[in-house]
Amino acid sequence: MKRVALTLAVVLFAAVVTDSATTKKPSDDEMIQTTIAAWSAGLTEKNVEKFLTSISEDFTSDQAEDKATLGDFIKDAIDAGYLEEGEVTLADAQYTKEGETCTVYPVDLASAAGSVSVELVLTKKDGNWLITGMSVDGL
Repeated sequence: MKRVALTLAVVLFAAVVTDSATTKKPSDDEMIQTTIAAWSAGLTEKNVEKFLTSISEDFTSDQAEDKATLGDFIKDAIDAGYLEEGEVTLADAQYTKEGETCTVYPVDLASAAGSVSVELVLTKKDGNWLITGMSVDGL
């Protein structure tokens, strides 16, 4: 009986070690894409909470001094109907990564209210890429 238990323990340990060795951590590029996808989905779905998951606590911009202010701005835009028929297009976006920072421009936003181009600045902190800055053309 001890031999069966020992054999089972060895097999389970080997399975865990093998799974850990084959589980690949997402690349920086994949993490950047995931962050931008959450940001885009939050806007198009008009979901402020989802949108804010992509925003760093260190966020600042000319349009909003911090994450909370940005959240209020997006909520007000949703309530006013500015994000109706919202679309985010990354077709022309250029990604420029330098160390722990990546800029993405242009990110084109269109809605019933009109269209703008946005530059996003993402920063890697504690192993995660989050949006730390944003500049909207024309604002």
